[in-house]
Amino acid sequence: MNWDAIGAVGEVVGAIAVIVTIAYLARQVRANSNQMRVSSLIALNHLANEAFDPIYTNDRNIAIWTQGQASPKDLSAEDEAIFSLFMSRLVVVCQTALSQSRYGVELHPDDSSRYVGVLRSVLGSPGGRAWLDEMGGADFVNAETWRILDGTDARQRAIVHSPGGGLDAVQDGGGRPPGA
Repeated sequence: MNWDAIGAVGEVVGAIAVIVTIAYLARQVRANSNQMRVSSLIALNHLANEAFDPIYTNDRNIAIWTQGQASPKDLSAEDEAIFSLFMSRLVVVCQTALSQSRYGVELHPDDSSRYVGVLRSVLGSPGGRAWLDEMGGADFVNAETWRILDGTDARQRAIVHSPGGGLDAVQDGGGRPPGA
C-alpha cells in the first residue's frame, strides 16, 4: 500500500467521522429542543396553577369567582375588583403561553389548544364579557392574543378553527370581543 492509498483511506475515515459527528450533534440539538419545550410547559403549568391558587384559597374567593363568571353585576365593588384581578392573572398566563413562539418555543397544538380553550371559556362567560367591556379587561388582552383567538394568526389558525374551536361566544362581528 502506498502513501496515496493510505491518504485516501484517511480521507474516507475522516469523512465518515464528520458525518457521524453531525448526526450525533443533530440528535443532541433535537433532544435539547424537546427538553426546552417540556421545561417551558412545566413552567407554564406552574404559572397557571399559581394564577388559580388565590381563587381556591378560601370559600369567599370561590364565591367571587363563580358569581363573577355567571353574574358579575351582582358583585359588590370590592368583589368586582377582586374578580377583575383574578381575570387579569388568568388572561396574562394564557397570553404568556400563547406567545411562546415569539421566543422560539413552539407549544404542541394540544397544549396551545388548552390555553385557547381557557381563554375562550373565561372571556366568553358573562363575567368575561363584562370584564372586557366594563372593568378595563380589554387593556390586558394584547393584539397577538386577539389574532390567535379570532384565527388571523397563521400559526394558531388550525387550533382555533379545529373542532370545538373558534371564539363564537365572544365574537362581535369583526372577530374582536365586545369592547376590544
